[in-house]
Amino acid sequence: MIASTGILLMAAGLSRRYRQQCGQHKLQTAPADNNPFPLLERNLQLATAVAGQQVNVVLRPEDREMIALARRYQCAVTLLASPGLGSSIAAGVANRPWWTGWLVMLADMPWLQQKTVMRVFQGLQFADTVRPVWHQQPGHPVAFSRMLRQSLLALSGDAGANSILDRYPPLLIEVNDPGCVRDIDEPMDWQRER
Repeated sequence: MIASTGILLMAAGLSRRYRQQCGQHKLQTAPADNNPFPLLERNLQLATAVAGQQVNVVLRPEDREMIALARRYQCAVTLLASPGLGSSIAAGVANRPWWTGWLVMLADMPWLQQKTVMRVFQGLQFADTVRPVWHQQPGHPVAFSRMLRQSLLALSGDAGANSILDRYPPLLIEVNDPGCVRDIDEPMDWQRER
C-alpha cells in the first residue's frame, strides 16, 4: 500500500437524541436547506473531494443503508458497535495503519467548509497535530501525524483524542468557518443555523 494521509469519517454514533425526537438517524436526514443530500452524504462528498479514495468511514454494523452509501463513494468502511468517539478513532486508525496521518472528521457537521479541511490537511506538513479555530473556538477536523499512531490506537470509550491534544498541543489554524464548530444533535439545530 502507498503511504498517505487520509480522512477518518466518524459516523458510528447512535443519534439517540435525534431519533427520540423525529424517529430517524441524524446522518440520514436531508433538511430543506437548498442541499438535497442527507447529512452523511454531504460529508462523504466533502471528504472524497479532499482525500479521494483515502477515506475510511467508521459505522455501526447495523447501519446497512449508510454502509452501502459509503461504499458507493468508494470509501473504506470500519464496522464497530462503538461505545464512543475514542473507540471509533482507534478502530479507524487500526484499519488504516499504513497512512502517514489521519484527519478525524465528524459526520454530523453539515456546514464545514472544504477549504477548512484542506488547510488542516496541509497543516500536517508542519506539526504532529493540527486543528482549525473559529473566533477562538477549537473546531474540527483534527489531524494527527504517524508519530501519534500508538496513542490513537490506545484511545477508548467516549473521551475522544483530547488527552493526545493535551500532550501534543495542536497547530491552530484560524479559519473563517463557523461550520467547523457547529454540529447537529437535535432537529432544532438545523433551524438555529438559519
